[in-house]
Amino acid sequence: MLFRSKIINIASVAGLVGRDANTYNSIAYCASKGALVNFTRDLAVKWAQHNIQVNAICPGFFVTPINARMFEGVKDKVLRGIPLGRTGGADEMKGIAVLLASDASNYMTGAIIPVDGGQHLLG
Repeated sequence: MLFRSKIINIASVAGLVGRDANTYNSIAYCASKGALVNFTRDLAVKWAQHNIQVNAICPGFFVTPINARMFEGVKDKVLRGIPLGRTGGADEMKGIAVLLASDASNYMTGAIIPVDGGQHLLG
C-alpha cells in the first residue's frame, strides 16, 4: 500500500498582495499569511518525495462574527476591491477543500489557490 497524505493550509489573499492602508491596517497579518504561502511552497517541494501533497487556500474577504463590525465601517471600500462585487459566502470554501483532500488532487502540490472573488487580481 502506498502511503499518501495531504496538508491543506489556510492562508489569505492578504499573503499574496499588499493591502490598502485606508481599508486594512494589517501589516503583521499580511506578513504572517505571506510566510504561510511560502512555507506551503517549500514544504511541498521537500515532502513530495514522501508522497505528501501540501497546498494552500487563500480566502478573500468573508464576513464573520469577528470582523462583521469592522466590515460595516469599510464595506464600500472592501467591495470596490473585489471584482465580483461581494464578499464570500458560508459555503464557498467547501468545494476547494474537498478537492484538495480528495484523490482528484493527487497530482497537485504547492498550489496556492485564491478564493477571493478576484481580489488578488487588483493587487
